[in-house]
Amino acid sequence: MVKTGEWFSEAWQLISKDIVTHLILGLIVGLGSSITGGLLWGPLMGGYLWIVFRKLRDPEYTPEIGDVGKGFEMFVQTFLVAIVGGIIAVLGILGCGVGVFVTSALVVLALPLVVEGGMGFWPAITASISKTKENLMGWILFVLVVGLMNAVGSAVAIGFIITVPLSAALLAIAYRDNFGLSGAAAAAPQAPVDPGAGVPPTPTPSS
Repeated sequence: MVKTGEWFSEAWQLISKDIVTHLILGLIVGLGSSITGGLLWGPLMGGYLWIVFRKLRDPEYTPEIGDVGKGFEMFVQTFLVAIVGGIIAVLGILGCGVGVFVTSALVVLALPLVVEGGMGFWPAITASISKTKENLMGWILFVLVVGLMNAVGSAVAIGFIITVPLSAALLAIAYRDNFGLSGAAAAAPQAPVDPGAGVPPTPTPSS
């Protein structure tokens, strides 16, 4: 399913609750990716996704800047999924200019599948392709909108400090609505148990 408008609304609500922390995280991820030529984008964004996923599972969690380092605990897989996924996305340009939106849409859920789904980079890529091709036009629109948002953020001074957090939140929410969240059911409050449930009624003597 693709609900771009609803996801944007929820993403903004999520990051606005801890806006200063998210602006700093956006700066770290944006600058860290830029000065390494994009090589650390996977681990850095992976760490950011870890933060957002935890917030989605536990609304009481307060995002911490140091938690962005969680992506480096999955360094090999987050690095490879970003590199290989990026190559697949760029292949769309070789076919035709707008083809990049098609190939980008196909692999858009790969990084969240590594971070939250615990997959290796290649199974994550193939799982993303399998899911997104079910509604490819919807995912193409999603990628187009997010891409335009990031382009504007990059063009306006350091606007990326807000577009990076929005992108991370959007990816996490999109993943949640299509794959669910591990541990979310266990974290949900349980309904009170009726102590009398399952106990057969005491028979009454017949008159």
